[in-house]
Amino acid sequence: MSGLFGGGSKPEPPKVVRMPVTSDATVLAAAERARQTARQRAGRLSTILSDSLQSATGSTGKLGL
Repeated sequence: MSGLFGGGSKPEPPKVVRMPVTSDATVLAAAERARQTARQRAGRLSTILSDSLQSATGSTGKLGL
């Protein structure tokens, strides 16, 4: 019966993960990449079409519907 609940061994403590800081180089690089890709979008790619919005979020983009 003692093996029923797996008693005896203790679980391994979680590893310490450093919280990201806004001035960290990797965070700044990721933000710059996001801005760069947004700047490169043009034409139809930069426009949010209602059909694609509806499939992604279930919203028609119109209030009350």
